Amino acid sequence: MSELNQTQISNADGEAEKQQKISKKSLKEYFTATRIAYIAIFTALSFVLRMLQFSVLPAVPYLQLDFSDAFVMICAYALGPVAGTVTLVLKELIYGICFTSTAFVGELANVVITLPFVLIPSVLYKKHKGIKAVLAALSIACVIRIIWSIPVNYLLNFPVFLGMNWELGMSSFIKVWHWATLFNAIKTVSLAAITLVLYKPLSRLIKMTSIKFSKKAGV
Repeated sequence: MSELNQTQISNADGEAEKQQKISKKSLKEYFTATRIAYIAIFTALSFVLRMLQFSVLPAVPYLQLDFSDAFVMICAYALGPVAGTVTLVLKELIYGICFTSTAFVGELANVVITLPFVLIPSVLYKKHKGIKAVLAALSIACVIRIIWSIPVNYLLNFPVFLGMNWELGMSSFIKVWHWATLFNAIKTVSLAAITLVLYKPLSRLIKMTSIKFSKKAGV
């Protein structure tokens, strides 16, 4: 019985080691030097735009609009949903380290709100290309992001920005929820429009540069 158990344990360890090697190989093949370089570029561009914030609705001037997630979206389309997610997280992490006033909770909320908006179109794009499919996926993602922002703002963003006071934050959000939702609608549609305009020329540039990198590396 003990010999059988030892054999089973040994087989399990061998299988686990095999899976670990496969995972490491997959990560190495995905995060090539070229892809890492592009992720770094998109992260830097997103971070710069993250700092360029401005108000669009006088009724809620503290809600600041920025277009940093447009480059996150383009990264997700051009390099895949994993790369887009990494860019989103890195951008918010760097911004949080430099400027956070909410102990990273505000940055976390931005990731939570934006993640479905990034993943839905980029995942669908891998299977369904073409302008009609892109428009349909972006439309779905826009609606989901706008709706999803409501509970995140109610339960997380507003309470944190009002001194970690959940009761005050939630009651304050209820008073301006329509303005906050309108703000998120403006931001979401703007990001989708910018992504549509910039994606094609940038994706061509990425493909051309990737081919040159591959040739130089002898691939």
